[in-house]
Amino acid sequence: MYCIGKGGFGKVWKVTMRKNNQLYAMKEMAKARIISKRSVDSVLNERIILSELKNQFLVNMYYAFQDRENLYLCMDFLAGGDLRYHINKRRRFSEEQTKFFVACLL
Repeated sequence: MYCIGKGGFGKVWKVTMRKNNQLYAMKEMAKARIISKRSVDSVLNERIILSELKNQFLVNMYYAFQDRENLYLCMDFLAGGDLRYHINKRRRFSEEQTKFFVACLL
């Protein structure tokens, strides 16, 4: 559909699975950039960890695939943004908001 974020290795796209109209965030990472930044092990670890963890308080991965130039991870699409986004946007949180975030992390 469209790009919802950018990172060190590529972009994150909002996508829809045609089969069931389910929304996902698809992380597209350029293999050449991963290799040039010597981050192959980090990316492999990310995929392994995401494939093993399933939790309502985490962004869950459902599919992983690759083509000649890129690696792709299809994960939960969360329209509200991630914790880093909110930290950068607000800088300070109320005690109640902080308790909620800490409880989610624990």
